[in-house]
Amino acid sequence: MKNYEKMIAKFEEKYPTIEVKYEVITQMFHENILASYGAGVAPDVFYVDTSWAPTFIEKGALYPVDELASPEFINQFYDFLLEPFRGKDGKLYGLPKDWSMLALFWNKKLFAEAGLTSPPDTWDELLEYAQIIADKTGKPGLAIYLGGFNRYVPVALGYGAPAPWFEKPGDEAWFDRPEVKETLIWYINLYREGKIARENEGKTPYVVQPADVGAGWLGDAFGKQEVAMVISGNWMIPFLADQFPDFKYGEDWDIAPVPKGPKARATMAYTVALGINAKTEHPEEAWKFVEFILGRDGQHELVVKMGHTLPSMKGLEESPDMWPQHKKTLSFKYDKVLVFLWGPKSGELEGKISDVMAAAMRGEISTDEVIPTVKEAVSAVLGG
Repeated sequence: MKNYEKMIAKFEEKYPTIEVKYEVITQMFHENILASYGAGVAPDVFYVDTSWAPTFIEKGALYPVDELASPEFINQFYDFLLEPFRGKDGKLYGLPKDWSMLALFWNKKLFAEAGLTSPPDTWDELLEYAQIIADKTGKPGLAIYLGGFNRYVPVALGYGAPAPWFEKPGDEAWFDRPEVKETLIWYINLYREGKIARENEGKTPYVVQPADVGAGWLGDAFGKQEVAMVISGNWMIPFLADQFPDFKYGEDWDIAPVPKGPKARATMAYTVALGINAKTEHPEEAWKFVEFILGRDGQHELVVKMGHTLPSMKGLEESPDMWPQHKKTLSFKYDKVLVFLWGPKSGELEGKISDVMAAAMRGEISTDEVIPTVKEAVSAVLGG
């Protein structure tokens, strides 16, 4: 937030006739933005996540940026980050401001205390190491979110499942695949057995959610050194540097690839566009702001030098100003890097599937009920 305010100040200095009003929405962001259209108070420029981009495009909420940007400007961005923002009409409705991918963050001191010398390489080792760390150090080995379908998907891909895609009734059959059934229950049992069952036995849990250790999110739990491992994105790196300056990268913690399964090593990629309101009364001014933030100079300042995440423009990752933590995440070799998008209703589906997973993790429904319940939820969204 502080870095964005710095960039806005630079923009207003360059364009003194354009005033930017910066507002933060912390809850149900995309739902609130969509609702603001009905009230006629939608912002001129706002974030659009890949998972919600199809919904915003379908509703005509976004201005086609290829009517504002030159082809030369657009061609500087990575194609795989542009695709989620392309409509069925072939027009481009957003440009990615940056991107991140999941990696394993591990606490070197807690690993050493547990007698471990390297991060886990497989999903089985992740579970094994989490248990060892809890038993040897009294600290949970791993923190995860309750639910979080997108965080589970790399496990399914690692065991041979195809990328999930839900577009029409019947696509919920993805959950009937043996490798999906097996890995989804394994993922849910991380918390059921690692937290609930362990505490019932009077033992230190080896898996927790951030709130269980007094943290607001995974980065907070890891930075406070209340857990030894989390799987999170590049956005966690500047947070750790800013909020936990004495917890040093390389000395106290390190980054490793997301664990692999027997079939593949997979990770998730995330990006967000700066979308322009299709009904804005100031399209030229809005584009000037977007171009300033997303352009090569803007990304070099905000994304590379300030260390936000990974640049979405080709070649910027070669900058000597790139943070070494981010560079390391780009050095990892994956068989699959999947952009967060499950189909035309990804945002709604992510929420529905995650709700079922969270209920199962808390023990509110049995593991036998997970697959039929999640299929019913997906089918309802798809109109089946």
